[in-house]
Amino acid sequence: MRNEAVYDAIQRLRESGRPGVLATVVAVRGSSPGAVGSKMLLTPDGEAVGTVGGGCVDGQVWAELAEVLAEDAPRTITVDLTENDDPEHGLICGGRVDVFLEPVRTTHLVVCGSGHVAHALAPLARSIDFRVTVLDDRAQFLSPERFPGCKLELAEWPDLLARVRAPHGAFVVVVTRGHRHDLACLRWALAQEQPRYVGLIGSRAKIRKLLLRLRDEGVPEAALERVRAPVGLDVGAVTVEEIAVAIAAELIAVRRRGPGASRELREPGRVDPRRAALPPATRLPPRRERAPAAGGAQAAGAPAEARGEAGA
Repeated sequence: MRNEAVYDAIQRLRESGRPGVLATVVAVRGSSPGAVGSKMLLTPDGEAVGTVGGGCVDGQVWAELAEVLAEDAPRTITVDLTENDDPEHGLICGGRVDVFLEPVRTTHLVVCGSGHVAHALAPLARSIDFRVTVLDDRAQFLSPERFPGCKLELAEWPDLLARVRAPHGAFVVVVTRGHRHDLACLRWALAQEQPRYVGLIGSRAKIRKLLLRLRDEGVPEAALERVRAPVGLDVGAVTVEEIAVAIAAELIAVRRRGPGASRELREPGRVDPRRAALPPATRLPPRRERAPAAGGAQAAGAPAEARGEAGA
């Protein structure tokens, strides 16, 4: 079947989460090496499957690749083969080819936790074209009946986080049942391959505690600054369903407007004037130099784990 290899490649691309551009010949005027309906899939890392005519036609598609992905919008280009006639190399076509270029993007959402917020968020995310994977260690919550159409990953948290890898550029929302699991999932999320979004639910005190803990563990501050917490746009959400809508709104903002969009929308005081004096919950205090511990005693500023402190 013509283009079968291209269709197979699109499926693999969608599963991996990597972006690409699909090119399709939609019109030919005059003589051209590419037939109407011919397809080619290109990726930014140089992979190509199929052809829309070879030579200068394929080359022009490659030249448009970066801009199509940057704009995240389809376009049609016309390749004038009369301008590229090259008798010495056998390129005497004398025609024009219209090629439709469309970005291929699959946005994956990984939800850590399968409680009430995850249960409300998953179907909402699926309705706005996210492929949803839910992680948890509780079989009674993580079931196909509660999460229809989602990929489910069930295991004890240490095994789960060691085994599962998020697709390239995935969105990750951390909404587990306790601080200890939140910390492990947040640590895992920041270690994935270029996550586009990492959101953490919780109070300002909890957020500060977890981020300080990760900073003490050596997680770069640039990575910690990418964490969006409290997760979701500040729309005054109270109920579980409203919280899910606020999270979905932030997912859309980041997907459509880039990583800075939701930070601007959630600027302190923009929605609730009473919060105008509060700094962002993710803003950490400057590092303090630690005095050497006397007699080998544990330093007061040591990470919580070293002092035997467990998460809630």
